[in-house]
Amino acid sequence: MKPVMSAVQAITAAVERLDVREQVELLKELPRHLKISQDDAAWLKLSESALDFWDNSEDAIYDTL
Repeated sequence: MKPVMSAVQAITAAVERLDVREQVELLKELPRHLKISQDDAAWLKLSESALDFWDNSEDAIYDTL
């Protein structure tokens, strides 16, 4: 019997089939569908830069954990 695909797996597969333009459009709409505010999504994106110092060759070994 073939295993049933979870909803998350189905959504992931659908997103992967989108072209880049459609993925960007989805990214803009995603906060509304996830019931989070645009401001919260913007804060999450802004906070990524706080971790940039870890993106270096010396710490690359930890990228595989």
